[in-house]
Amino acid sequence: MCYNEKNNKNNYMSIPIQTTRDILYLALSASAAAVAFFLSLALFYLALSLKDVRAVTKDVRGRLEKFWEVVDLLREKLQIGGALLRLAAKGVKELAEYLKEDRASKKKK
Repeated sequence: MCYNEKNNKNNYMSIPIQTTRDILYLALSASAAAVAFFLSLALFYLALSLKDVRAVTKDVRGRLEKFWEVVDLLREKLQIGGALLRLAAKGVKELAEYLKEDRASKKKK
């Protein structure tokens, strides 16, 4: 008779353990299954994290593009405003010179 047939009939899921080597192989296979399970779980969470990182970088990229659009718009407005400011300053300077000359001419009269 091969491996206790009475126990085999009563419990069909029994694992035949006859030597310490069988215990070693059982422990190694259980630990390999546990390592495989946890590695697959870690890989799954890594994929979820990378998905979140991708979403965050996409959001940051969009906000940065909007920021640079505002900076470019402000630069254009300041360049136009700077040209207008120079013209206004030149006009005020000429007006001040004209008023100065006008007062000088009234004092001479």
